[in-house]
Amino acid sequence: MNDLSSVMHADSPRSGLADRHFVRHLENAVAEAGGTLAWHADHWLAEIRRDTDRALVLGYAFPVNNVVAAKIADDKAASSTIMRAAGVSCLPQYLWRPAWRGNRPVDWLVELPIVLKPNAESGGRDVHRVRTEGELEDLVSTLSQRYRALAWSPLLDVENEFRAVLLDGELLLAYRKVRPPGSREWRHNLHFGAVPEVCTDPLTSERLAALGRSAMDALSLRFATVDIVTVEGGFLVLEVNSGVSLERFSRYGEENYRLAGKVYGEAVRACFP
Repeated sequence: MNDLSSVMHADSPRSGLADRHFVRHLENAVAEAGGTLAWHADHWLAEIRRDTDRALVLGYAFPVNNVVAAKIADDKAASSTIMRAAGVSCLPQYLWRPAWRGNRPVDWLVELPIVLKPNAESGGRDVHRVRTEGELEDLVSTLSQRYRALAWSPLLDVENEFRAVLLDGELLLAYRKVRPPGSREWRHNLHFGAVPEVCTDPLTSERLAALGRSAMDALSLRFATVDIVTVEGGFLVLEVNSGVSLERFSRYGEENYRLAGKVYGEAVRACFP
Protein backbone atom coordinates (compact mmCIF):
# COMPACT_ATOMS: atom_id res chain seq x y z
CA MET A 1 0.00 0.00 0.00
CA ASN A 2 1.40 3.41 -0.91
CA ASP A 3 2.09 6.05 1.73
CA LEU A 4 -0.47 8.79 1.19
CA SER A 5 0.42 10.80 4.27
CA SER A 6 1.76 13.65 2.14
CA VAL A 7 -1.55 13.76 0.29
CA MET A 8 -3.76 13.37 3.32
CA HIS A 9 -2.03 15.57 5.85
CA ALA A 10 -1.06 18.67 3.94
CA ASP A 11 -2.61 20.77 6.70
CA SER A 12 -2.69 20.19 10.45
CA PRO A 13 -2.67 16.64 11.87
CA ARG A 14 -6.05 14.89 11.98
CA SER A 15 -7.45 12.15 14.15
CA GLY A 16 -10.60 10.08 14.52
CA LEU A 17 -13.32 10.79 11.96
CA ALA A 18 -11.31 13.70 10.61
CA ASP A 19 -8.66 11.23 9.41
CA ARG A 20 -11.02 9.64 6.89
CA HIS A 21 -9.95 9.94 3.26
CA PHE A 22 -13.56 10.97 2.65
CA VAL A 23 -12.97 14.19 4.58
CA ARG A 24 -10.13 15.22 2.28
CA HIS A 25 -12.04 14.12 -0.82
CA LEU A 26 -15.07 16.20 0.12
CA GLU A 27 -12.96 19.24 0.95
CA ASN A 28 -11.21 19.01 -2.41
CA ALA A 29 -14.45 18.45 -4.31
CA VAL A 30 -16.20 21.42 -2.70
CA ALA A 31 -13.23 23.69 -3.40
CA GLU A 32 -13.17 22.59 -7.05
CA ALA A 33 -16.91 23.24 -7.32
CA GLY A 34 -16.42 26.79 -6.06
CA GLY A 35 -18.19 26.25 -2.74
CA THR A 36 -17.39 26.46 0.95
CA LEU A 37 -17.61 23.70 3.54
CA ALA A 38 -18.18 23.66 7.29
CA TRP A 39 -17.77 20.47 9.33
CA HIS A 40 -19.98 19.58 12.30
CA ALA A 41 -20.22 16.61 14.69
CA ASP A 42 -16.52 15.74 14.52
CA HIS A 43 -16.44 15.61 10.72
CA TRP A 44 -19.53 13.40 10.39
CA LEU A 45 -21.86 16.14 9.14
CA ALA A 46 -20.83 18.50 6.34
CA GLU A 47 -22.57 21.75 5.42
CA ILE A 48 -21.78 22.83 1.86
CA ARG A 49 -22.65 26.24 0.44
CA ARG A 50 -22.31 27.58 -3.06
CA ASP A 51 -23.77 31.00 -3.82
CA THR A 52 -27.26 30.85 -2.30
CA ASP A 53 -27.51 27.03 -2.40
CA ARG A 54 -26.88 24.75 0.57
CA ALA A 55 -26.42 20.97 0.84
CA LEU A 56 -25.90 18.70 3.85
CA VAL A 57 -23.89 15.47 3.76
CA LEU A 58 -24.30 13.03 6.64
CA GLY A 59 -21.76 10.25 7.00
CA TYR A 60 -21.43 9.05 3.40
CA ALA A 61 -24.97 10.02 2.36
CA PHE A 62 -25.45 12.83 -0.15
CA PRO A 63 -28.70 14.80 -0.57
CA VAL A 64 -29.42 13.46 -4.05
CA ASN A 65 -31.53 10.39 -3.20
CA ASN A 66 -35.16 10.35 -2.15
CA VAL A 67 -35.23 9.60 1.58
CA VAL A 68 -37.64 6.66 1.22
CA ALA A 69 -35.61 5.19 -1.65
CA ALA A 70 -32.46 5.44 0.49
CA LYS A 71 -34.16 3.69 3.42
CA ILE A 72 -35.40 0.88 1.18
CA ALA A 73 -31.94 0.45 -0.36
CA ASP A 74 -30.35 0.06 3.06
CA ASP A 75 -32.97 -2.53 4.09
CA LYS A 76 -31.74 -5.82 2.60
CA ALA A 77 -35.09 -7.61 2.60
CA ALA A 78 -37.07 -4.62 1.32
CA SER A 79 -34.62 -3.82 -1.48
CA SER A 80 -34.51 -7.46 -2.55
CA THR A 81 -38.31 -7.54 -2.67
CA ILE A 82 -38.52 -4.42 -4.83
CA MET A 83 -35.77 -5.56 -7.19
CA ARG A 84 -37.28 -9.01 -7.66
CA ALA A 85 -40.68 -7.43 -8.36
CA ALA A 86 -39.00 -5.32 -11.05
CA GLY A 87 -37.34 -8.36 -12.61
CA VAL A 88 -33.79 -7.45 -11.54
CA SER A 89 -31.45 -10.42 -11.19
CA CYS A 90 -30.63 -10.33 -7.50
CA LEU A 91 -30.05 -12.49 -4.46
CA PRO A 92 -33.39 -13.15 -2.71
CA GLN A 93 -33.24 -11.94 0.89
CA TYR A 94 -35.99 -12.41 3.45
CA LEU A 95 -36.86 -10.60 6.66
CA TRP A 96 -36.67 -12.41 10.00
CA ARG A 97 -37.58 -10.57 13.19
CA PRO A 98 -36.64 -12.73 16.19
CA ALA A 99 -39.26 -11.17 18.50
CA TRP A 100 -42.03 -10.93 15.88
CA ARG A 101 -44.79 -13.53 15.71
CA GLY A 102 -45.64 -12.55 12.15
CA ASN A 103 -42.58 -14.19 10.55
CA ARG A 104 -43.65 -16.28 7.60
CA PRO A 105 -43.34 -20.04 8.22
CA VAL A 106 -40.07 -21.45 6.89
CA ASP A 107 -39.17 -25.09 6.38
CA TRP A 108 -35.54 -24.79 7.45
CA LEU A 109 -34.78 -28.39 6.52
CA VAL A 110 -35.47 -27.35 2.94
CA GLU A 111 -33.92 -23.85 3.02
CA LEU A 112 -30.67 -24.63 4.86
CA PRO A 113 -27.83 -23.86 4.32
CA ILE A 114 -28.37 -20.09 4.43
CA VAL A 115 -26.57 -16.85 5.15
CA LEU A 116 -27.88 -14.91 8.15
CA LYS A 117 -27.03 -11.24 8.68
CA PRO A 118 -28.36 -7.95 10.09
CA ASN A 119 -31.10 -6.55 7.86
CA ALA A 120 -29.49 -3.12 7.88
CA GLU A 121 -26.06 -2.49 6.37
CA SER A 122 -23.24 -4.12 8.34
CA GLY A 123 -20.10 -4.04 6.20
CA GLY A 124 -19.81 -7.81 6.51
CA ARG A 125 -19.96 -7.77 10.30
CA ASP A 126 -22.19 -10.42 11.91
CA VAL A 127 -22.71 -12.18 8.57
CA HIS A 128 -22.80 -15.94 9.15
CA ARG A 129 -23.13 -19.15 7.18
CA VAL A 130 -25.70 -21.44 8.79
CA ARG A 131 -25.92 -25.13 7.94
CA THR A 132 -27.96 -26.72 10.74
CA GLU A 133 -31.06 -25.86 12.74
CA GLY A 134 -28.95 -25.90 15.90
CA GLU A 135 -26.59 -23.29 14.47
CA LEU A 136 -29.57 -21.22 13.37
CA GLU A 137 -31.16 -21.30 16.82
CA ASP A 138 -27.91 -20.26 18.52
CA LEU A 139 -27.20 -17.44 16.07
CA VAL A 140 -30.72 -16.02 16.19
CA SER A 141 -30.50 -16.00 19.98
CA THR A 142 -27.17 -14.17 19.88
CA LEU A 143 -27.91 -11.69 17.07
CA SER A 144 -31.35 -10.80 18.45
CA GLN A 145 -29.61 -9.15 21.38
CA ARG A 146 -28.01 -6.64 18.98
CA TYR A 147 -30.43 -6.36 16.06
CA ARG A 148 -34.20 -6.02 15.85
CA ALA A 149 -34.33 -7.38 12.31
CA LEU A 150 -32.28 -9.99 10.48
CA ALA A 151 -32.17 -11.05 6.84
CA TRP A 152 -31.53 -14.51 5.46
CA SER A 153 -30.72 -15.71 1.98
CA PRO A 154 -29.65 -18.93 0.25
CA LEU A 155 -25.99 -19.84 0.69
CA LEU A 156 -24.51 -19.67 -2.81
CA ASP A 157 -21.07 -20.48 -4.15
CA VAL A 158 -19.93 -16.95 -4.97
CA GLU A 159 -17.12 -16.79 -7.52
CA ASN A 160 -16.48 -13.04 -7.58
CA GLU A 161 -17.84 -9.94 -5.90
CA PHE A 162 -17.76 -6.48 -7.48
CA ARG A 163 -18.72 -3.04 -6.32
CA ALA A 164 -20.19 -0.63 -8.88
CA VAL A 165 -20.67 3.06 -8.11
CA LEU A 166 -23.33 4.80 -10.18
CA LEU A 167 -24.67 8.33 -10.42
CA ASP A 168 -27.66 9.15 -12.61
CA GLY A 169 -27.15 5.97 -14.62
CA GLU A 170 -23.43 6.49 -15.24
CA LEU A 171 -20.90 3.96 -13.97
CA LEU A 172 -18.30 6.07 -12.14
CA LEU A 173 -16.20 3.23 -10.75
CA ALA A 174 -16.19 -0.56 -10.62
CA TYR A 175 -13.82 -2.85 -8.79
CA ARG A 176 -13.53 -6.49 -7.80
CA LYS A 177 -13.03 -7.50 -4.18
CA VAL A 178 -10.22 -10.05 -4.32
CA ARG A 179 -9.66 -12.36 -1.37
CA PRO A 180 -5.95 -13.12 -0.76
CA PRO A 181 -4.81 -16.55 -2.03
CA GLY A 182 -5.12 -19.18 0.66
CA SER A 183 -7.35 -17.00 2.82
CA ARG A 184 -9.82 -18.87 5.01
CA GLU A 185 -12.09 -15.80 5.07
CA TRP A 186 -15.15 -16.47 2.93
CA ARG A 187 -16.48 -12.91 2.94
CA HIS A 188 -15.32 -10.50 0.22
CA ASN A 189 -15.36 -7.32 2.29
CA LEU A 190 -12.27 -5.09 2.22
CA HIS A 191 -12.74 -4.84 5.99
CA PHE A 192 -11.87 -8.55 6.23
CA GLY A 193 -8.78 -8.50 4.06
CA ALA A 194 -10.01 -8.47 0.47
CA VAL A 195 -8.07 -6.22 -1.91
CA PRO A 196 -9.77 -3.91 -4.46
CA GLU A 197 -8.90 -4.54 -8.09
CA VAL A 198 -10.18 -1.81 -10.43
CA CYS A 199 -12.24 -3.32 -13.24
CA THR A 200 -10.70 -2.53 -16.63
CA ASP A 201 -12.35 -5.18 -18.80
CA PRO A 202 -14.94 -3.36 -20.99
CA LEU A 203 -17.31 -6.32 -21.21
CA THR A 204 -17.38 -6.86 -17.45
CA SER A 205 -17.81 -3.13 -16.83
CA GLU A 206 -20.69 -3.09 -19.31
CA ARG A 207 -22.47 -5.94 -17.54
CA LEU A 208 -21.93 -4.34 -14.13
CA ALA A 209 -23.23 -1.01 -15.41
CA ALA A 210 -26.33 -2.55 -16.98
CA LEU A 211 -27.27 -4.56 -13.90
CA GLY A 212 -26.39 -1.68 -11.60
CA ARG A 213 -28.65 0.67 -13.55
CA SER A 214 -31.51 -1.84 -13.36
CA ALA A 215 -31.13 -2.02 -9.58
CA MET A 216 -30.92 1.77 -9.22
CA ASP A 217 -33.96 2.30 -11.43
CA ALA A 218 -35.99 -0.27 -9.47
CA LEU A 219 -35.13 1.47 -6.19
CA SER A 220 -35.48 5.02 -7.59
CA LEU A 221 -31.92 5.91 -6.61
CA ARG A 222 -29.59 8.45 -8.20
CA PHE A 223 -26.33 7.79 -6.34
CA ALA A 224 -25.37 4.52 -4.67
CA THR A 225 -23.03 1.54 -4.67
CA VAL A 226 -24.31 -1.76 -6.03
CA ASP A 227 -22.57 -4.93 -4.86
CA ILE A 228 -22.78 -7.60 -7.55
CA VAL A 229 -21.69 -11.24 -7.34
CA THR A 230 -21.13 -13.91 -9.96
CA VAL A 231 -22.58 -17.36 -9.36
CA GLU A 232 -22.08 -20.06 -11.99
CA GLY A 233 -21.12 -17.34 -14.45
CA GLY A 234 -24.29 -15.30 -13.88
CA PHE A 235 -24.41 -11.82 -12.36
CA LEU A 236 -26.65 -11.12 -9.33
CA VAL A 237 -27.13 -8.00 -7.24
CA LEU A 238 -26.11 -8.80 -3.69
CA GLU A 239 -27.11 -5.51 -2.08
CA VAL A 240 -27.32 -1.76 -2.62
CA ASN A 241 -25.98 0.98 -0.35
CA SER A 242 -27.27 4.54 -0.54
CA GLY A 243 -24.31 5.78 1.49
CA VAL A 244 -21.27 5.69 -0.80
CA SER A 245 -18.21 4.75 1.24
CA LEU A 246 -14.91 4.31 -0.62
CA GLU A 247 -12.79 4.75 2.47
CA ARG A 248 -10.88 1.46 2.34
CA PHE A 249 -10.74 1.48 -1.45
CA SER A 250 -9.14 4.93 -1.37
CA ARG A 251 -6.34 3.76 0.92
CA TYR A 252 -4.95 1.20 -1.56
CA GLY A 253 -2.73 3.60 -3.48
CA GLU A 254 -2.55 6.95 -5.22
CA GLU A 255 -4.63 5.84 -8.22
CA ASN A 256 -7.36 4.53 -5.93
CA TYR A 257 -7.24 7.81 -4.04
CA ARG A 258 -7.63 9.72 -7.30
CA LEU A 259 -10.55 7.55 -8.49
CA ALA A 260 -12.38 7.89 -5.16
CA GLY A 261 -11.89 11.65 -5.26
CA LYS A 262 -13.34 11.77 -8.76
CA VAL A 263 -16.47 9.94 -7.59
CA TYR A 264 -17.03 12.40 -4.75
CA GLY A 265 -16.38 15.32 -7.07
CA GLU A 266 -19.26 14.16 -9.26
CA ALA A 267 -21.45 13.68 -6.17
CA VAL A 268 -20.82 17.22 -4.97
CA ARG A 269 -21.67 18.62 -8.41
CA ALA A 270 -24.92 16.63 -8.37
CA CYS A 271 -25.94 18.37 -5.14
CA PHE A 272 -26.37 21.71 -6.91
CA PRO A 273 -28.53 22.75 -9.88
